[in-house]
Amino acid sequence: MSKCADATVSGKPKAMTRALCIASLLGLFLLSGCADPGQWAPNDSSTVDSTPFGPPQEPSDRPMTVEEGSAMATPSPKPAEEVDTTGWKTFATQGLSFRYPPDWNIEEDDCSNCNATAKPLADPFTKWDIENSDGNEIAEFRADSSTDTDGDMSTYKRTVLESTPVRADFLAPAEVVFEHFVLDTPGKEQEQKVLLMLNDAAATKSRDKKPALSFFRPKKDFGAQMTSSDDLAEELGFHDDHVSLADAKKIMQSRDYRLLRAVMLSMRVQK
Repeated sequence: MSKCADATVSGKPKAMTRALCIASLLGLFLLSGCADPGQWAPNDSSTVDSTPFGPPQEPSDRPMTVEEGSAMATPSPKPAEEVDTTGWKTFATQGLSFRYPPDWNIEEDDCSNCNATAKPLADPFTKWDIENSDGNEIAEFRADSSTDTDGDMSTYKRTVLESTPVRADFLAPAEVVFEHFVLDTPGKEQEQKVLLMLNDAAATKSRDKKPALSFFRPKKDFGAQMTSSDDLAEELGFHDDHVSLADAKKIMQSRDYRLLRAVMLSMRVQK
């Protein structure tokens, strides 16, 4: 038994003496290394890796999905500039040219407004069908156009989902635009459609609820057109008259969308 168990100090009570002895023994115990105070210290939160799959991510880097109705919104598509265009073919007419995939095809379309005495390549109003690898016409091109909006009594609610400037020496700046629109026509069921187009940049900004042409101005006296067709949506399993906004975002992920977008961005004026 410890000698200090029954000792007194300067006449002080035994209880106080015992307390002093216990404190002294605890101090000796700690100094002797028998106890490690560090094991009782709380964890420093700055040294704890709470992310077992790698370093912390910024909020903008975390994968994110957003529900829109019954469909999931998807990220923006891979930029068309990154599409590998090695081995692509070139189509040229009327001083304009663009590139297209080798398994696609450009076909002359029957054109009621074309010059019947001119060969297709010599006629600026010839309509050219752009067909994908499955032979579906997913877009059309006219070096010049005389189309208009006469007779269109519909009103439009438009949403631009993507817009990319075309780096070409055109008479007026142009951009490739993907637009979703809700179409209300008197006496008809409401429709929802999409349109990928090479369009005049200033004209894009003025597109409102009224009917509007899709065109670009590559050079003097030319109002050219290059737009997607209804087959772009139909080929992916969507009804061309009932494409929801969520469906439109899915179309943006498709191979044909990305390739067609790259085709439009490749448009140039020949020197």
